Amino acid sequence: MIFQTQNQLNCFLIFIFFGIILGIIFNFYNLIFLKNYQKKLTILILNTIFYAFFYIFFVILINFLNFGHFSTTLFFSYILGFITSKRLSFNLVVIFEKKWYTIIKLLFKKQQNKRKPNSNEQSKKS
Repeated sequence: MIFQTQNQLNCFLIFIFFGIILGIIFNFYNLIFLKNYQKKLTILILNTIFYAFFYIFFVILINFLNFGHFSTTLFFSYILGFITSKRLSFNLVVIFEKKWYTIIKLLFKKQQNKRKPNSNEQSKKS
């Protein structure tokens, strides 16, 4: 790196930030694509595609921000941001998924109850 002592903290925080962003993207990617597939081979292929994108993006960041000089601290900060974001946002997604499931289930029950005629009304008609 040309200026090795300058902007190290900034680069470290930028790599954590991009790790967090990719962790959030991974959870949406996981919800959209991987929930629909039960076959392990398909899940493996889709995960391989995402992680290839993940590492290509890391190489782009290294070349753009650190002048192509590989640093293990930046790599671990990138991974740290990804893992923390992935775990925290996954827990939030699970909580919201359960809440929305119960809300939607209650709404469908109410709609079905409104559509069904009462047995008393049917006996009066006949």
